[in-house]
Amino acid sequence: MTNVKRLYINILEIMKKPHHTDPTFEQLFAEIAPEVANTFTVEQLEAIKKGFSSRLWTRHSLDIRVSVPIPGLRFYLVLLAGSERRSKVRLRSEKGLYPFWTPANILFLIGFLIILSACSYTIFSFVLSSFTPISTWYYPTSIPWIYDKSECEHTSRIWHDGKCWDSEHSPNF
Repeated sequence: MTNVKRLYINILEIMKKPHHTDPTFEQLFAEIAPEVANTFTVEQLEAIKKGFSSRLWTRHSLDIRVSVPIPGLRFYLVLLAGSERRSKVRLRSEKGLYPFWTPANILFLIGFLIILSACSYTIFSFVLSSFTPISTWYYPTSIPWIYDKSECEHTSRIWHDGKCWDSEHSPNF
């Protein structure tokens, strides 16, 4: 029996075990060149699969993954949050790999803050206007577009000192 056949049989036996069915491992192993895959022993494959199955860091308290339908672009958005489990060494190394202040991140943050500000202003002005009491007081005011006494009196207003006065004008008008 050749090494490739023996390895393939060993892999099939390992994958039949119920606690070793990680699709990430299967995908990774399928991408390994056959001449490299032939060098793995059963024990090495078991250890690799065990490492894949013990990954708890893939579970997040908040895990939102959305494909954004923008015509002509393939765009996605991922938002993950949870308790920090990474070591300080790993955090430092990832800080260099994934810097926060990149031009794309800055543009995204500026756009996000503009949208958030506009939405907040709209919501707060609407809420505050609902708490502002509507005045029931009326104040007399002159109507600037009526210049004729007969037209003024025809609209049930008062002509006084050459102006048409409305005695029931509301400031909420």
